[in-house]
Amino acid sequence: MLFGIYGSHTPETCPIYVRKYARVFVDIAGLDPAHIAEVYGIRRIEVQYHSALEHTFLWVVDADDPHSIERFAIETGLASFNMLEIVPVHTFAETVERLKDAHQLGQG
Repeated sequence: MLFGIYGSHTPETCPIYVRKYARVFVDIAGLDPAHIAEVYGIRRIEVQYHSALEHTFLWVVDADDPHSIERFAIETGLASFNMLEIVPVHTFAETVERLKDAHQLGQG
């Protein structure tokens, strides 16, 4: 199942300015994907987008459930300086198919 991890932090806790928080991102980037899958049930990190001056980010992950993502965020330190929202997401194509089905738009 795909989940979006929406994160934000204040300028005072931004990894651009605070070395210990920069280390969290560097450490996460160095984790073996197989380890992340085995330990946290996160099969794949699809994308990771960041907006430095907005102090926000969006990651999309394929995971078993939101609790495994929460555990990942706590144990890696990601949650130590970010406010996080973990929500199920769908691709645009999946959304279009659902709309076609719901409104019977596939015919004609």
